[in-house]
Amino acid sequence: MKFLQQIVGHKQSIKILNKAISSGRVAHAYLFAGPEGVGKETTAMAFARALLCSCPAGGDACGTCRECRQLSSGNHPDFYLVEPAGASIKIEQVREIQRRVPYCSYQGGRKIYLIRQAEAMTAEAANCILKTLEEPPRDTVFILLSARPQVLLPTILSRCQALYFKEMSVPDLIRGLVSLNEMPEEEARLYASLSGGSMGRALSYASGALMADRDAANALAGALWHGGPLESVEMAEKASESKPKAIFTLDTLACWYRDLLVWREAGEAGSLFNTDRVDTIKTEAARYDTGRILAIIEEIMSTKRKIEVNANTRLALETLFLRLSGGFSQQC
Repeated sequence: MKFLQQIVGHKQSIKILNKAISSGRVAHAYLFAGPEGVGKETTAMAFARALLCSCPAGGDACGTCRECRQLSSGNHPDFYLVEPAGASIKIEQVREIQRRVPYCSYQGGRKIYLIRQAEAMTAEAANCILKTLEEPPRDTVFILLSARPQVLLPTILSRCQALYFKEMSVPDLIRGLVSLNEMPEEEARLYASLSGGSMGRALSYASGALMADRDAANALAGALWHGGPLESVEMAEKASESKPKAIFTLDTLACWYRDLLVWREAGEAGSLFNTDRVDTIKTEAARYDTGRILAIIEEIMSTKRKIEVNANTRLALETLFLRLSGGFSQQC
């Protein structure tokens, strides 16, 4: 578990949290909003650690007291993690929070409620938690995490101090990867470039967990170019096995076509995301003109947006892949 001072990037948010702890002016509820994998939960856990620490210093946890050790080992009695039970956070879970909130903390300090995917609260759960967020006991702090804060009730947003976490810059990601994994900077640059601003995804690439998926998604461009309608539908079926897989495939495809565009316009290998696939990029970039690549990237991102707002994943991918398949791609 990290300290606040060890968080890579998000300097303004960390500064606000440090100041709140140092001054003792901690809000009763926080909203950490931003895309998946950019460090919201890592920061929230570091913040919770500092809030529960019995002897914080410089706005951060000490790391050695009983409370710090308990949270690091996952057994602090005053830290409560709330997350979706299935697809949503249900009203029964919020009622359990309401039942616990009035009681004093077990160890005489604060009580922390960390709510993952706060946007997943049902309408009943969201309305139920409003009163608690408005008037919680002085020793209670809520930290809500959300990748889609626009879905939350305006009344919930108004009761939280909001901190917004943006995609991390490539230089910040490189520094973090080199520090965390002690890898060569050139290797870190590849993973950082592929990550779309997400440290979580960069770390997954570094561990090897996503490289095979990346290669499979990149290969789709060539397969669609050579394939026909039947093959396109089959590829869409495979890519739509889950919504996260579909989103990953679309993000990776967009990066691939962006590399084709960069190579076609600039011929600069150092500006590519997929720096280890230069020969393939050269070959595929020659198949398209600039306008067509730009149109493809827009079609991919449009499909992603539709899926994110709950369009039928398989149908959306089938439509896209048919438009990218051999006949259409080569005619337009």
